[in-house]
Amino acid sequence: MSEYLSKEEIKQWRSSLEKITLEEYAKRLGKTLKEEKQTRDIVDIVLKNEKFAASVSEIKNEKPKEQILKIAKKSVDLQESKVKKEEKTKDLTQSLKITFKKPLTQREQAVLEHFIKNKNQIVFAKDLATVLELPTDYVYKYIKNLRTKINEDILQNATKGGYRLNA
Repeated sequence: MSEYLSKEEIKQWRSSLEKITLEEYAKRLGKTLKEEKQTRDIVDIVLKNEKFAASVSEIKNEKPKEQILKIAKKSVDLQESKVKKEEKTKDLTQSLKITFKKPLTQREQAVLEHFIKNKNQIVFAKDLATVLELPTDYVYKYIKNLRTKINEDILQNATKGGYRLNA
């Protein structure tokens, strides 16, 4: 018997009328969730290992108080930059006259910002993967969602691969 939830068990959880989280459901069955999705993209695997090694060596050289202060400062900086990015994107979308059918998620917003920065240039999935800090395999979902949410047909496939924002 596996220690992780199977696909069948996840389907049963989704079809149940009971309002509990997947974590609670797994706990009830005495199982755990697979937290990290595996990728087969060699670039993602190498980059992940490099980031992990750098963060471990960085943490070992600091005292606990310094670590906490550093993390707090990073979170404040991230919140401030997020607000600034949202304002910039609104200004850019208004200047490009882009309208949306539905509101964008945070990651879709980041993908759109990257396309706007590289307007009329080819953007590859690996570039978007670094922006989203996700494996390359998972980027295509955000491109598809972005296409469906934009009223105009301005996000095109490039002939040599990748995507281009024609605005």
